[in-house]
Amino acid sequence: MADSATPKPAERPCVAVAYSGGLDSTALLWLTARQGVLLGVSVVALHVHHGLMPEADAWVAHAEATVQRLGEVGCPVRLVVRRLAGAPAPGDSVEAWARRERYLALAAMARDAGAGLVLLAQHADDQAETVLLQALRGAGPAGLAGMPARWDADGLHWARPWLDRPRAQLRAAAQASGLGWVDDASNANPRFARSRLRREVMPPLTSAFPQSVHVLGDVARQAARARSLANEVAAEDLPRCTGPDGGLVFRCWSALPPGRRANALHAWLAQCLPAGVPVALVDRLLVEWRGQGGRWPAPQGSLLSRKGVMRLEPSLKAK
Repeated sequence: MADSATPKPAERPCVAVAYSGGLDSTALLWLTARQGVLLGVSVVALHVHHGLMPEADAWVAHAEATVQRLGEVGCPVRLVVRRLAGAPAPGDSVEAWARRERYLALAAMARDAGAGLVLLAQHADDQAETVLLQALRGAGPAGLAGMPARWDADGLHWARPWLDRPRAQLRAAAQASGLGWVDDASNANPRFARSRLRREVMPPLTSAFPQSVHVLGDVARQAARARSLANEVAAEDLPRCTGPDGGLVFRCWSALPPGRRANALHAWLAQCLPAGVPVALVDRLLVEWRGQGGRWPAPQGSLLSRKGVMRLEPSLKAK
């Protein structure tokens, strides 16, 4: 006998917005909430309490008030707050720790809320700053590609819909919302490289070169294409250049044309050194490694060449 129970209505799709309470994420949350009503999509605001600033509790209260106000104007939004546990270890970068833990928390909250898409509010000015910072650190195409507009990770779709929109447009949207926003004092702290760049470098740069933000965005897109091509070539070359244990075999590697040889070396080192590949190390190996035995210092250990095969020997600390 067929089940005569009335079927439950399908749940509405859910979109999450990373909401700090600042200007950029306020504009994104407001416009997403409005579109959610029109499209029949539920919206959840994800707020991460880093515990690093004395104002953090007040920012949670502001987020609660914002969500309440959105509901009053017919744009219902759920708010999910998660406080980070732990703190940066001595000597660790506070920026890097906060960024890493924030994304882990956002992913966990989004999955718990049933969201399949997480929206982030970074914009064209943020992208320009990222490209400049990476250039000043000597980054190659991977770093100069800046922030991706879309990617999949942790079982979620992530998107930055405003990477081609300047900060001024977001300010106009935030002001139009009437919601108000909070200001994070750390954004002006000269201790942080991005803050120094934003306050001391970007204003005179954009004054002297008004198209600089747009042009740096173009640089990021071109670098992303170059990185994608390099990855595709490395994916073909590396299997032919590595042994069963993953070591780099000189005889096969040295047979590659010079450009592909350097690309394959960088890709192999990236597998060994997840924290990053120093450009100086790549340059040194290209000049010095001739298949003979040798040792080269590397982050987290040493690179050893024996019988024409190079391997990473992790340091005791890295183990």
